[in-house]
Amino acid sequence: MYRSKFPAQLIAIVSTLILAACGSPDPDPDPDPNNEQPAAQAPGELLEGSQSRDTDPSVESETFDDFTRDNRDFAFSIFNELREEEGDEGNVFVSPHSISLALAMTYGGAKENTKVEMSEALRFLLPDDELHASFNKLDLELAARSDFEPEEEEDVAFDLDIVNQTWGHETFPFLEDYLDLLSFNYGAGLYAVNFESDFEEIRQEINQWVEDQTQERIKDLLPEDSLDSDTRFILVNAIYFFGSWKHPFDKDLTSDSDFHRLDGSTVDVPMMHLPDSITTRYFEDEDTVAVSLPYVGDDVSMIAFMPADEADDFLSWEAGFGRESFDEVVAGFSHEEGTVRFPRFEDDGEFDLSPPFEELGMIDAFDSSLADFTGMYDATQAPNLYITDIFHKSFVSVDEEGTEAAAATAVVMGIESAPMLAFEVTFDRPFYYVIYDHPTDTILFMGRMVDPS
Repeated sequence: MYRSKFPAQLIAIVSTLILAACGSPDPDPDPDPNNEQPAAQAPGELLEGSQSRDTDPSVESETFDDFTRDNRDFAFSIFNELREEEGDEGNVFVSPHSISLALAMTYGGAKENTKVEMSEALRFLLPDDELHASFNKLDLELAARSDFEPEEEEDVAFDLDIVNQTWGHETFPFLEDYLDLLSFNYGAGLYAVNFESDFEEIRQEINQWVEDQTQERIKDLLPEDSLDSDTRFILVNAIYFFGSWKHPFDKDLTSDSDFHRLDGSTVDVPMMHLPDSITTRYFEDEDTVAVSLPYVGDDVSMIAFMPADEADDFLSWEAGFGRESFDEVVAGFSHEEGTVRFPRFEDDGEFDLSPPFEELGMIDAFDSSLADFTGMYDATQAPNLYITDIFHKSFVSVDEEGTEAAAATAVVMGIESAPMLAFEVTFDRPFYYVIYDHPTDTILFMGRMVDPS
């Protein structure tokens, strides 16, 4: 587990997609303007699509509302899959936005049933042009959050940067239309590299790039043996968030307190205390109680929710709480004065996302014979591409001053290797041969060949 003192930085390196690597030409969002960091060096020669990024995408408000609702549906669906994998007693922390955005760029090259299954699993229900334009609009609106400038005397900070970067094999026949889609909607170029000879060096360089983007919170995103000579395309999306609470918790009021586990046992945790004079967004109905704790700038907050009655069964409650319930909470918030106590904690996670996506119905994308990503490349000039692995790492730290978090997603895609032959022999000289019955160990026929002509 990583440990750090706030300045709180919610970093979500969103995603690293191997077979596909997508990203912005500027790989160095600096979380702290007073902390000069050298730009991370991305390997390879940068190639860019013929279209520059659309910085003013036209998306109807109703369409965008549908898009963000579908994204929330996906967030709950992937989270529930991971929760079931971790078991009732396990913590879970992921970045659904990282996963969704990384796979949106991959989805841009999917065709036929591969595309159908991905759209259903990821809740990509809009037509392609509206979907990618909506991702672009969302990306640009999130980037605008960093326009917040605190008053000079305030010791607070808020920053939100989003970076996309891709790496592709230098001789792989990528389609210009696909590269244009990435540059136009995601601001992503492509670094041409040689995976066949340099895959391990490239893995280490990409990991270093990810580490630099996340202030060293996400290390070794691509594990050993995750790339090989058959890797052809890697997509990386990084989101960095640095946010101070609008209303910091009073450190003098933090004290150890019991936290009640699901099995009935308790554990001491440092419990923070929000000053009672603070007005907070609050929600309560017969099932759920929730608070919204804003970061500076007011656009971003942490929403915490749990069963309304401490006697309620948590597992039953969470099984019935979905996207619709969450939307009702957000719509039902009112400003109230009250007391908020919240634990100070750190957590991290590491997940293999392939099984959860298969459970969500995304099957063909992982099958070397069924996957269809021919929207990315000229299939007449290259073997079939498919997803081999999807990795996800995450980190979160919450203290009296704010929140720091990081997440990274890696989708690994490649081509199927030709089978390795144990030997090679050619009978191009005289030889003996027999026709043999194995159950009875009987030579039925025996021959000697010296001239087959």
